[in-house]
Amino acid sequence: MQEATSCNNNPISCSFRFLKNLLRGDSMIELISSSHSVTETNLHLQLTPAFRRDVFENELVRILMRDYMLAQAKRKKFEITALGFGDDHVHVFVTKWKNFAPAKLAQLIKGFTSRMMRKHHFTLFKDKLWGDAFWSGGYFCRTVGAVNAETVKRYVEESQEYKVDIKARQKTLIQFRPN
Repeated sequence: MQEATSCNNNPISCSFRFLKNLLRGDSMIELISSSHSVTETNLHLQLTPAFRRDVFENELVRILMRDYMLAQAKRKKFEITALGFGDDHVHVFVTKWKNFAPAKLAQLIKGFTSRMMRKHHFTLFKDKLWGDAFWSGGYFCRTVGAVNAETVKRYVEESQEYKVDIKARQKTLIQFRPN
């Protein structure tokens, strides 16, 4: 009886909530319901500073960039569920982005963070970047299926291995399946 009350007597809503909760566990799966669709949207973005400079070796730059990215996600109503920084790039795992094209997401994140970092914190990286650009012109993106938090964490941590061994290829998220 309490289950029906919490679902407002809507069996379809109950089914989606049940499925979502069943799949949730330690999983990052979040089904998004709207009036005409149910979706799951996960995106891996990799962004690189202009001239592939190592601006993220400075911990303060990483912290500020993280905070600006999370602020923009909140403003535009999408979620960043994982971030991983190399010295010269950042991996961003975005969920709940169904109202945006991947190119628009990259534009929203790069435009806002570049503007804020250059306006308020330029002295932290002025010796590494010049001109009006914080980011390079491009980006990498890949849609990602259902993965759990441990998979993303391992990927973000271990994707930096190419720095140690130049001959090693950067691993893809699909290679990090849970044990």
